[in-house]
Amino acid sequence: MTALSYAELVTALRREGEGLVAAAGMGLDAEVPACSGWDVRALVDHVSRVYARIGRIVSTRASEQPPAGTEIPAGEPVTVLSELLDELVAELSDCDPQTPLWNWAPGAPQVATFWARRMAQESAVHRFDAQAAHGVMQPIDAELAGDGIDELIDVIASRVYARDGVTGPTGTIRLQSTDDEAWLIQLEPDGLRRIDAVRDPDVVVSGTASALLLAAYARVPWTSLDITGAVDLLDRWSAALNF
Repeated sequence: MTALSYAELVTALRREGEGLVAAAGMGLDAEVPACSGWDVRALVDHVSRVYARIGRIVSTRASEQPPAGTEIPAGEPVTVLSELLDELVAELSDCDPQTPLWNWAPGAPQVATFWARRMAQESAVHRFDAQAAHGVMQPIDAELAGDGIDELIDVIASRVYARDGVTGPTGTIRLQSTDDEAWLIQLEPDGLRRIDAVRDPDVVVSGTASALLLAAYARVPWTSLDITGAVDLLDRWSAALNF
């Protein structure tokens, strides 16, 4: 699958963010199924703080990690979320893809593309969360979901393992997308890595790229997909990642 361009990522951020705003507008008191203890109000507050923090990184062209803590404007929560989305999209649109910007990922290029991608993916998953709270879920666009699986394998998983001191399971997984993409993963106790080939992976999971990404982020059960092999390996991997 061809990597999404910077412009496509910013467009996806706009689209997914607006979908989140629309779903949140259906009611803030609904419980978010995949986020224990959260209602839509808490979800909106979380995403608003993320948008505000990353917006500050982009607007100031931060080259070092900014101080902890992010204030968000007072106001009706959904309106504040929408305004912060507008500001973040505008700030990223003013950047060149290679504009130097700090990020937390060791080895990743410290440039604007990182945040365009991260914010598009963050918005897509949380858009699904807000829709799930109201029973109106829509899948993630296939290209964006495929990029999300790439990001999960190459960037996100290693951060979660290191941050949480994870000791994960060992095994091999093949994620097979019906959108004609496949990912071969070697799980190890302290992380994971891509592999080029394996004769008999421990488990093969087939489904749309959207379904695979949402299952990896524990938004839908693995058993809702087509699975051959060690289902328990997927469950142990999800428990280790603990999104």
